[in-house]
Amino acid sequence: MFRRMLYVTLAALALVSASSGLANATGETTGRAASYINPDIGAVTENPNVNPNSDCLTPDRGDTQRVSPEGTTTNNVHNDACFLRNGEQVNGPASFHSLGVGVISACPDPDDTGPEFAVLSDTNGDGRADLCYQSAYQTGKGAGDTEYHARMNSFVAGRQFVLFCSDADANGCRDEQNIANIVINWRR
Repeated sequence: MFRRMLYVTLAALALVSASSGLANATGETTGRAASYINPDIGAVTENPNVNPNSDCLTPDRGDTQRVSPEGTTTNNVHNDACFLRNGEQVNGPASFHSLGVGVISACPDPDDTGPEFAVLSDTNGDGRADLCYQSAYQTGKGAGDTEYHARMNSFVAGRQFVLFCSDADANGCRDEQNIANIVINWRR
């Protein structure tokens, strides 16, 4: 009887863990990573070069954008992402990791004053923010909730590669396996 109760308890714990979408024992968030460029339809930062239907299910992962004037975020690019499992978006720790030109200009706290948090950092010491770690996805009742958000910006021409990954150890995407990416071609 004890052994049967132990199996039932372990099975229930596994089911709860799987349904929560939290990071599993290997550090991967359950669910496939998906990353896309948000067209920002109707916003000041609207991006007409991006498919208006771009989202986690139909991602537009490439963009050509003019560089922003020095010291501004005029032409920033809105990168959204999620983890998908069986058609549902699941939660867990994640990072946006920028390589090449450009910076991560915004790394919003997923629940403002709640227990979740975001950390923007410079991992290679070049003075540019290249890692946005978020402990969870954005929560609330508005558009874009249950997704991760970051903004990319550049003052110089070139390519910016942005990786999105599950990141239980909060150290970026280089050591992770559950990864998606976008590419921005910044031009003058």
